[in-house]
Amino acid sequence: MAAKRKKAPGAEIEEPQFSSFDALASQPPAGREAAIDGLCALDVRAQSALLQEAFATPDANEAETPLTTPSPKRGSAVSQYGWRAAKSVIGLLIVVVAGVGPLQRLLELSSTEAVVNARLVSLRAPIDGRIEDLVPTIGSAASRGRILLHIANSRADRGRSDDLQRMVEQIEGERPAIVKRLARLKEIHEQIAQQARAFQVGRIRELEERVLDLKAQVSATEVSGAEAASTLARTKTLAVSGYQTTVAVERAERDAKVAIHTQKSLNHRLFATEVELEAARRGEYVGDSYNDRPSSLQHGDELSVRIAEAEAELSSRDERLVRLRAALDAETARYSELSNALLSSPIDGQVWEILVAPGEEVRKGQDLMRLLDCSGALVTATVRESVFNQLHIGDQAQFRFSNQSGRYGGTIVRMSGSAAPSDNLAIQATGLASGGYRIVVTVPELASAQCGVGRTGTVTFNQSGTGGTLRSIRDAISFFAPRS
Repeated sequence: MAAKRKKAPGAEIEEPQFSSFDALASQPPAGREAAIDGLCALDVRAQSALLQEAFATPDANEAETPLTTPSPKRGSAVSQYGWRAAKSVIGLLIVVVAGVGPLQRLLELSSTEAVVNARLVSLRAPIDGRIEDLVPTIGSAASRGRILLHIANSRADRGRSDDLQRMVEQIEGERPAIVKRLARLKEIHEQIAQQARAFQVGRIRELEERVLDLKAQVSATEVSGAEAASTLARTKTLAVSGYQTTVAVERAERDAKVAIHTQKSLNHRLFATEVELEAARRGEYVGDSYNDRPSSLQHGDELSVRIAEAEAELSSRDERLVRLRAALDAETARYSELSNALLSSPIDGQVWEILVAPGEEVRKGQDLMRLLDCSGALVTATVRESVFNQLHIGDQAQFRFSNQSGRYGGTIVRMSGSAAPSDNLAIQATGLASGGYRIVVTVPELASAQCGVGRTGTVTFNQSGTGGTLRSIRDAISFFAPRS
């Protein structure tokens, strides 16, 4: 209220005292803008009280002021009317400023509710077992590769591993005996081979000496044959002269024929011996007293067969041992996977929820922990049906946190309507206001280690296609909107 003007005899009329609007008008422009910003921050009720104070009528005491009171100076009257005009202007500004916000919210396409959301990554038990170690706590950082859980299963089946181990040990136990038998067979075979080579050398020398002997006999027979022929000729000559009898002639002819046939026999025996010698040199033996191979060589052949069988058996055992060891390694690795499991974080995120405790028995596939993946932060919003029908996937949008002026650009990636499907998100669609139409907006600028999941705000949409006039009106009104 304006201050009352007091009157005293013989005293001049006091200058009227003005309200806060008078003080606002008397301030310099910089101070006036600061004061206007302060008035904009008031609520509607406070602004209405200020308007009533600005346009209040003078009280009864001022109305009863005598007409004989000296009038103020001309400059004071002008100032009084100027202040009233300033009050009117300021009041209109307050009305405009107070109405810009609601009018702008009425014209723009915005959400009724919006919340920052992010994808959840669930860690499930790969095996049955007991939780041994639980490293993280809710809200702690989970960098990629960090060990979060340890599961131990003392009841894992290792029967197959034990069977393979027994088979490996059995083959390893049998292998030395085969190796010793093979070495012994090779040793005997070498001895028999040496014996066969010595027999061959001796037989060759024997045949060579026989050949020499037969050649000497052939030479002697040739001499005897020549002598028998000479005796026969001399005897026939004497028998013609009458000095030898017919019996002597016949005896001489007999001796000559025997010498000739003896020489032929020796030649045949020499040829046969030479054939036998050539065969012995080739390792073949020809004779009536033995077959083509002596017993030592036959025994060597038998040993060769047994050596080949032993080598094949040893090779087969070695190959089987290699396969069994590979199977044992695989089974050992499988048993290790079934008996112990270390779960690490697959992403850089935060621990959102822990569903188990140390010492708890878990089953394969059971959810153990959920991690918050802030690298793909997005905003889940609900809008009215009229707004929903004007939007399209791919439209640009802006998100603003509550009580903050900063805006973050985004894009509509899904419009699910009122029947929103279940999502693997930290905040489910059921947690939003019921009855709304749900929209998901990606906001790349919110992707960070601290994405602020759960913080609320407002999403405004930049409608594509039509609506240019409405956008121009919103832009013009936003010029007068108060800056927070």
